Amino acid sequence: MPKYKVQVDDLQHGMFVSELDCPWSETDYLLEGLMIQSDEDLLSLKRYCQHVFVDDERTYQSVIPTLKVLSQKTQVTQRPKLKTVEKEAHDAEQEQVTFQQELKRAREVHINTRKYIDNALEDVRLGRSVDTEAAKELVTNISESIARSPNAMMWLTHMKSRDEYTSIHCMNVCILTLSFGRSLGLSKTELALAGLGGLLHDLGKMRTPLEILYKPGRLTREEFAVMKQHSRFGFDLLKKQGGVPDTVLDIVLHHHERIGGGGYPDGFIGEQIDRLVQIVSIVDVYDAITSDRCYHDGIAPYEALKNMYDWVNDNFEKELIEQFIKCLGIYPIGSMVQLNTGQTGVVVSASEKSRLRPIVLLLINSKGGRYSRPKLLNMAHPKWAHGPEALEIDKILQSGECDIDVPSVISNESII
Repeated sequence: MPKYKVQVDDLQHGMFVSELDCPWSETDYLLEGLMIQSDEDLLSLKRYCQHVFVDDERTYQSVIPTLKVLSQKTQVTQRPKLKTVEKEAHDAEQEQVTFQQELKRAREVHINTRKYIDNALEDVRLGRSVDTEAAKELVTNISESIARSPNAMMWLTHMKSRDEYTSIHCMNVCILTLSFGRSLGLSKTELALAGLGGLLHDLGKMRTPLEILYKPGRLTREEFAVMKQHSRFGFDLLKKQGGVPDTVLDIVLHHHERIGGGGYPDGFIGEQIDRLVQIVSIVDVYDAITSDRCYHDGIAPYEALKNMYDWVNDNFEKELIEQFIKCLGIYPIGSMVQLNTGQTGVVVSASEKSRLRPIVLLLINSKGGRYSRPKLLNMAHPKWAHGPEALEIDKILQSGECDIDVPSVISNESII
């Protein structure tokens, strides 16, 4: 799509900035892309840039004439030079190949982890000890997969089932915690502790009566009091059997604490909650509200991030929530999106270099019909990023807007 190079001093309200003359990562912006809506936005841009690129597709129509006048000598409509195109194509193709290759290995690790957590939950239910050494090995395997290709494991976290929430949730919290921790630059030791805490954090739920754990409606005050005991149950059983690091025990016990003091079991406030505990807590909430459960339907990833940002004051450290949003990106993996062509698909991978141009698995064509075989499309490839065939994400679809069962799509081995 046409983009216009504009000096920062010439920018006006209503213009949508899609690119800067410096990396977005070197600024304080939470996400790539900025709609100028205030003088504060203009002042902020002046701190970082001399010029920017404005996307006319997302700019208010009333500003388009001015935009064209300001940049008529620098309109960017040409394809990049050949060497740049070749490099972009190579990078995009390599990213897709890496993702697909890692996905095969990630599936095996995912299956083994699922078997482990199912057995661990059953061991807790029957009063047996839990094999924490096996858990440590699985956390290492997940961490290594994420290091090779961060998006493969993230893609598999959307293979969810309402009826198997607890086991899948434990596994997802581990994967998401390791991905988040890696983006924060945690040490290898911190990643191992946080990942293990995430994997084991809900073991205590197996001591909760099933009629409460799987109740399809709102819990009574008395029932919720029983439910809240699960973190203490998990802590006690792991501490009793020994061999579990104190940091992991802290995560298991306190993952429901909130910085405003409204959490449980101890009502901790602010810095009383360890940073690794806060990281797991954020991931725990995110996976919970994006999952279908016995008493509610999950919401879309984008909706979840927006809600969690609104909840920061009483629940989470603002900086950590902002970093979590950066980690998942403007189009989180698992998001349903509609392109400017009318095609609809699910985001399967989001490159750190091109957050606005993810890999999308197309499921519905421009006429509204289903593809007989889903199509994998890398929007960062020059063929789709530049020129007359350029594709853009037109909008993120909210929950219920599209009749697509994402878990079944993800579990289909033939699609990728």
